[in-house]
Amino acid sequence: MAASSSVRKLIDTAHIIESVGPHLHSIIWLHGFGDSSDGCKDLFAQIQPPNTRIILPNAPKRWHTIQGQQHFIQSWYGEEAAAVEQGLPVIESVNELIDGEVSLVKDASHIILGGFSQGACLALMTALRYSKQRLGGVMCCSGQVAYLDRIQEFLSEHAKTMPILVLHGKDDDRVKWSETKPGYDLLRQHGLKDNMQVVVEDRAGHTITRRGFNLIIMFIIKQFKL
Repeated sequence: MAASSSVRKLIDTAHIIESVGPHLHSIIWLHGFGDSSDGCKDLFAQIQPPNTRIILPNAPKRWHTIQGQQHFIQSWYGEEAAAVEQGLPVIESVNELIDGEVSLVKDASHIILGGFSQGACLALMTALRYSKQRLGGVMCCSGQVAYLDRIQEFLSEHAKTMPILVLHGKDDDRVKWSETKPGYDLLRQHGLKDNMQVVVEDRAGHTITRRGFNLIIMFIIKQFKL
């Protein structure tokens, strides 16, 4: 299915932090619901690894009903994404973004995909489904597994070997761990075991803690062999 015009060219509106030195690796990070690249660009500028280009796409704006009020805010998908047929276009748009980076770094193992909250869900489902090459890894922070009833269709041949880092707060009141855990348990049942690290932090809410950022940095260093 072709991507809709609202999400087709994510690179056109992305904030890009160009590589310092030869461009050997890429990180693609998808922001959370109602946020934008502005919310994370300063942080990534500070932790940017050498020889790494960082792409921070911006979700299109959509109408959402929040506490009975209509809001026109940035989000990767709306309620209609509960249907696989409606949710696939945005995944295809992220695939297109990955393909563009592969053409620059020549190997998908030099690319890490990640995101927070809604962006984490999108990053995870895209990475699991990406079949052209094995990605360097995916980082899912305060996100959940989607399409549980059709999960087998989203697992490429690389899903069981691609490094996965999951970070979640035990006290997250927006994406509750008690409701999210069954999705990761399902992935383990489908063979994603040794390649998936799940870290659930006590007394942490819907955020990335300092420990979480340190784990992200260590994950990037390890996967890129820096």
